Amino acid sequence: MIRFLQISLLSLFVISCKSYHIENAVREELTIKEYKNLYFSNPKTDYIYKATIEIYGNQLSGLFIAKRLNNTSHRVVFTTDFGNTLLDFELSENDFKINYIQEDLNRKIIVNTLRDDFRLLLKVNNPVQEIFENDESIIYKSADKKRFNYFYVNKSDKQLTKIVSASKAKEKIIIGFEAKKVIFAENISIQHKNIKLKIILNQISN
Repeated sequence: MIRFLQISLLSLFVISCKSYHIENAVREELTIKEYKNLYFSNPKTDYIYKATIEIYGNQLSGLFIAKRLNNTSHRVVFTTDFGNTLLDFELSENDFKINYIQEDLNRKIIVNTLRDDFRLLLKVNNPVQEIFENDESIIYKSADKKRFNYFYVNKSDKQLTKIVSASKAKEKIIIGFEAKKVIFAENISIQHKNIKLKIILNQISN
């Protein structure tokens, strides 16, 4: 029994210490210091999407509008189909302001999760720590506080296809992009691995 417990504890320790691994990827020479995500980079563009948010079995639908205010900040507004505001945030890497949030959404865990999701989605300038490559993508690794963000760029058309936010051990958030141009993504999905939250954005205009 003691030996069984020792083996079980050792297995648990090994699993808990397992580091996040990119499948079939090799490390490449660090040739750039920064990766620019251009999908929400133009301050002259109002980025407007039909939005669906699924959270713990509940579904909200409406419009998602993002606007770059300056070199570091964006404003995000989510409204119902009838134009009623559900949330209105201004955020950058270090600052966060709530202009308005509907009472039902004004829960700390919801606000913090959406804040972090939008920061990950909208941040333009991302410092590069390491570069990896697999058959399909060049992958840029960027440190983000206690996590790391991995930007998957398709080799053939140079489009950003995915952002993976991971702890040292496992994936936490995956943002998928479908785009025809490097400056605008027509379809976006934000999927959480550890909580029941999914956001779907489909282009209305650009």
